[in-house]
Amino acid sequence: MDLLSRDRLREFWSAYKNSRLGVLGLMILIFFIIVAFTAPLLTPYDPIRDKFLAEGSALPAWFKILPQYSGLPETMDFTVPSEVDGDGWRFKVEGPVTLSRPEPLTFTFRDSDGVGASGVAELTHSFDYEYSPPHSFRVNMSLQFLDVNNVTYSAELYILNPESDSFLVWSSGPNRRPLEPQTISLDSKGIPFELKSRMGLEWHRNVAEHIFSERGPYNLILRFRVDGDPGGSSTLTLTLGKLILHVPGRVHGVLGTDHLGSDLFSQLLYGSRVSLMIGVSAALISVVIGLLCGLVAGYYGRIVDEVAMRLVDVLLVLPGLPMLMILSSLFGRSIWNIVFLLGALSWPGFARVVRARVLQLKTAAFIEASRAIGSSGIHIIFRHLLPNVLPLAYATVALSIPGAIMAEAALSFLALGDPDTPSWGRMFYSAHSFGAFQRLAWWWIVPPGLAITLLSLSFVFIGTTIDEVLNPRLRVVR
Repeated sequence: MDLLSRDRLREFWSAYKNSRLGVLGLMILIFFIIVAFTAPLLTPYDPIRDKFLAEGSALPAWFKILPQYSGLPETMDFTVPSEVDGDGWRFKVEGPVTLSRPEPLTFTFRDSDGVGASGVAELTHSFDYEYSPPHSFRVNMSLQFLDVNNVTYSAELYILNPESDSFLVWSSGPNRRPLEPQTISLDSKGIPFELKSRMGLEWHRNVAEHIFSERGPYNLILRFRVDGDPGGSSTLTLTLGKLILHVPGRVHGVLGTDHLGSDLFSQLLYGSRVSLMIGVSAALISVVIGLLCGLVAGYYGRIVDEVAMRLVDVLLVLPGLPMLMILSSLFGRSIWNIVFLLGALSWPGFARVVRARVLQLKTAAFIEASRAIGSSGIHIIFRHLLPNVLPLAYATVALSIPGAIMAEAALSFLALGDPDTPSWGRMFYSAHSFGAFQRLAWWWIVPPGLAITLLSLSFVFIGTTIDEVLNPRLRVVR
């Protein structure tokens, strides 16, 4: 049956659209194809590179509809401009200190009695926090000292809560030289035990939850304590970069985040690309190999058939998933290696079907007539036998894709998939490895499972319908 002619295509579609399951499967497939192509438009995040968008294992944002989750913070950045006054820092001094120039900041400490000038220069910025306590926070700021002249200084960063309790979260220690490195990069989870103990906390307590336990106005205080050398004046000149206080959200996006704070919804969308590519590519490789092997073995017979069928028998008795696990470990976890292995290991069953069909056809009158006029074996295989077995291939391709999708998901779940490729199986692996099943985080588990099921069902419906249309013996009498 030649499906390439316009009349045949029209006849095929006329019969196909009468099947409800076939139309349903086609609609589901079209939906996933649209999602695969429009994934960059549907989500702003890269599923692999964009990490720490929120807390690890953050809840979906729509959880805030529920009263018990309404106060959970989304990801926030409190930014302090570098300038003094205006929307930036407020300046205050204690002792014989003057601010000579605002850009760069130059603090001058004058020694009036010859024993050395001491004082404190303090920069303050206020912000409001009106949410439940976060699990962590990070502070990033460049602090570059241009001139440290006849002075010993220490730089300290405090957070002042609404109850006016101050918490020291970073300190440079006493210095007579510029800071190295010149960037404050603070993670609340890495605050030293010494500073925790000054807050009255045990080593295992959460600093962020303790500091941000109240709702209301907070203050960031950058304090410079200075002891000048005796005689003359001492100066401390520095430039301030923009300070960013980053509070990772405890809720995020449509499906929350995984253990690394990556967006699960973007992984779900981009996973459709991977599953479609793997399923279709592996099925095509499998069908092409099986088609060629079955055609050659069935037509030539004898030693060619014997060797081919013994190879098929060996591959059929090998356990599929263990073989995939071993070979993917040997050849590497590249996505293309997985595609090739899936295609190379799943063709034997189809090869047997094609061979059986060729054995029936090669004794037909039109084959004998072609052989009688001197046609070569290759001409007979590709001009006469191939068009008659192609209908088997159409249905087999569609019916093989779900198996390839499930096999890739199984490999990824076992940590044998490509770690640089977002896939639904990888989502299951992360969920299993980092406690989603124990916490019953169904929003992490159900969507990829449902996506695999629907996409696999769509190809099953399409393949079954194609088989019914192309094989009259399977058509249901309506």
